[in-house]
Amino acid sequence: MLKLKHIAHKDIDFKKWDKTILSSDFPLVFAQSFYLNATSPNWDALVIGDYESVFPLTYKSKFGFKYLPQPSFTSQLGVFGKINEKVERLFYDYICENFKLIEIELNASNKIKNKNISPKKTFVINYVKGYKYNQNTKRNIKKALDSELLVEKVDAKKSISVSKKIMNSFLEKELKLSKSVINIFNALVVNSLNANSLLTLNVIDKNNSIKAIAHFVFNNKHALYLKGTNLDKKENSGSMHLLIDAAIKYFDGKVDVFDFGGGSMSESLAGFYQGLGGQPLNYSFLKINQLPRFVKVLKGKKS
Repeated sequence: MLKLKHIAHKDIDFKKWDKTILSSDFPLVFAQSFYLNATSPNWDALVIGDYESVFPLTYKSKFGFKYLPQPSFTSQLGVFGKINEKVERLFYDYICENFKLIEIELNASNKIKNKNISPKKTFVINYVKGYKYNQNTKRNIKKALDSELLVEKVDAKKSISVSKKIMNSFLEKELKLSKSVINIFNALVVNSLNANSLLTLNVIDKNNSIKAIAHFVFNNKHALYLKGTNLDKKENSGSMHLLIDAAIKYFDGKVDVFDFGGGSMSESLAGFYQGLGGQPLNYSFLKINQLPRFVKVLKGKKS
């Protein structure tokens, strides 16, 4: 008989946890301990057996109620390890019984379906299947090369300071993220670097000025385009196309899947990813609101 255990953060065996994540059908960096420790500090674990099947509890508390949100900079959590209908149902029933508000994404290997689950889509490159750029992408890469732009790998010692200087401003001014969320991003960059799982690329011009920057987080199967921005938007020099092209080529042969990040995206961003060879990957979003009516009103006013 399957038995589920709720393990407090301080008691999680991170080595066993990460081994399960990395041996899953979808071994996503989002669910590795170094990633969760940054995006959802003090997360707990739901575990079956000796970490044969696992589920991260990225919970918070508000108005005296525990709720289960999707952490910032994260896509596709849910069940990892050995998965079948009974396993998924056991985890699903547990979180429904213990959390009044649930808003989480389930990775693409989770197949459970009901009225509370809706589809989501990301774009990925499966290197085994190959990838092709569209003509617009090819033109932009050529434009960047004709302008003598170059891609460089940022030294690990410099990646944190360069990121804070450029990315923090982008996250605050363009994406309108709060300081607390930006602090999570910075912690994630540091954790990824310490786990030897961070690649930072710059695009520089002939005067050695930075035109674009992006972070990628990876394991030996999954590479994630975390965040990036270009500083030459008015010039439309093709710097981001050149940078992502370099990253895609860098990870070819090193990982199985290059992930463009998932989450909500505009049509233009989806077009950008598709132009770089991204193919759609469908997964699920689970949303359940069992909050008392007066808390729902408060929640509405807060937002």
